[in-house]
Amino acid sequence: MRVLITGAASGIGYQVGVMLARRGHLVYMTCRSVAEVYLLREKLKKEMVFARCFKLDLLTDDIRMVDYLDIDCLFNHAGIGTAGSILYMSEDSLRDIYEVNFFRSFLLLKKVYRHMVDMRIQGKIFVTSSLLGMFPMPFFGVYGSSKSAISQIVKTLQEEEKVFQHGISFCLVEPGAYATGFNQVMIDSQEKYVESSFYKKFLSMHPYQRKLFLLLESKKIEKLALKIVLEMERKKTKKILRIPWIQGFFLKIYNFFLR
Repeated sequence: MRVLITGAASGIGYQVGVMLARRGHLVYMTCRSVAEVYLLREKLKKEMVFARCFKLDLLTDDIRMVDYLDIDCLFNHAGIGTAGSILYMSEDSLRDIYEVNFFRSFLLLKKVYRHMVDMRIQGKIFVTSSLLGMFPMPFFGVYGSSKSAISQIVKTLQEEEKVFQHGISFCLVEPGAYATGFNQVMIDSQEKYVESSFYKKFLSMHPYQRKLFLLLESKKIEKLALKIVLEMERKKTKKILRIPWIQGFFLKIYNFFLR
């Protein structure tokens, strides 16, 4: 396969890229900045892994690069997260989350899809959402709602593909909490959005959320990456990957009994 991965600087995107490269696939691993690309190349060099690395910032004209890439699989993984109540979050922060996670991400997806159609490639498109899109949590509403939007669109594209019949499959990846450091960055970013009059209420939630994520987070990132890679290699992919299944199971129980 020839695979393009967005958001490959670290965490899940990085692990998927490394595994694909080691299994003999041609992999394009992209990052948001030149500095991240440099660090990524150094990490891959130490791991003795060959992959093509370049800058792809979704908020810039970098997305035009995909018009010149011959790929048959996209892992649309790049995303940002900032926690905080929408009632006190700045408009710029709100727009940034939706621009990266939703609007520009799907503009890139659209370009890849149209390229596959034009080249008659029966490709695969994997899109990362999150279980947080199904689970309302205080101060995570903006991030969670962007993920809900992603999940809804991908499910719709799966239905539309039945009509278009271009032979392109869509797989929605909904990971739970993993120990990549991403969740802690989101939690700690809340403080700047809390006005002084609500600071005590924020302080009561902050340690609780940190403990909750530490309890929930799975450290088996390699296992998650392997499941995604194996799904990419399958002739017919699943429509939804919810990993780890136990977190998805608990969310179903929560939604059924506690609401």
